[in-house]
Amino acid sequence: MARRSSIVHVVFGALAGLLLGIPMSESASAHPSVTTIGPHEHFVGLVNGQSTEPIIKMACTSPLSSTEMGHPLSGQTVAVEPSSSVAGTSGYTGSRGRSVLATFGVPTSTSNSSLLTFSGFGSQTLPDTILLPCSGSGKAVFSPQPTGKSAKSYTLSLTYGNITVDPPPLATRRSTASRTIIVTQADSGHSYRLHKGDVLDVQLSRPSGVVWSEPASSDQVVLQRTAGTSGATATGAFLAVGAGRAQVTAVGSPNCSGACPAFLIAFEVNVSVVG
Repeated sequence: MARRSSIVHVVFGALAGLLLGIPMSESASAHPSVTTIGPHEHFVGLVNGQSTEPIIKMACTSPLSSTEMGHPLSGQTVAVEPSSSVAGTSGYTGSRGRSVLATFGVPTSTSNSSLLTFSGFGSQTLPDTILLPCSGSGKAVFSPQPTGKSAKSYTLSLTYGNITVDPPPLATRRSTASRTIIVTQADSGHSYRLHKGDVLDVQLSRPSGVVWSEPASSDQVVLQRTAGTSGATATGAFLAVGAGRAQVTAVGSPNCSGACPAFLIAFEVNVSVVG
């Protein structure tokens, strides 16, 4: 009877632990955190929440040379997320990988690269103290660590876009090439000062489920549209041609049929053009 009573107490204690949420030593290590990066994991990298041609916004004095470096604007993010095992479209930690190293910088050199280490899936802030190219295209490489024979890196193509709201006076600028300012839907409500010959490049692609109208200029004499598209991804290229003020606007509406939610998203940036 004593042995039967002990068995009953053990079973009852286990059930009570489950019901009351008391951890049992046997199951404490049976369910590791789902956010932990470990071996045999497929993953992708994201910049500012995007995995397709993201833009890193840079704060550099313009006009720029092709090799000029500067600091990214604050508030931008880098992330590593789990992915389905589709061959050729994701990274793979292999048999040894337990973290992912994100490398940013000049595609042909690592001398100016910045590094972020991910021991778990999720997002980190891109430091605004690092040096990155002020303009042009580049790549972010997400590499499993430690590496192994079956491990595979994930490479993300990206663009460095210079965002300078208030450039220096004309007298202090170099008398060479004009500059291009890239803006997205996140920049709606901002104001920009351009010089004649500068280009405002509008790129609207979020949120999902929204169709954008073609971006338009309120005054073609000041800011002339030279190219544009509409749709889930809308673009507009605007050349600063005359002194004055103009607004660039677009409207996003739900992309659905039948009973659609009633909402509109307004995009507007204010531009002043000086000589």
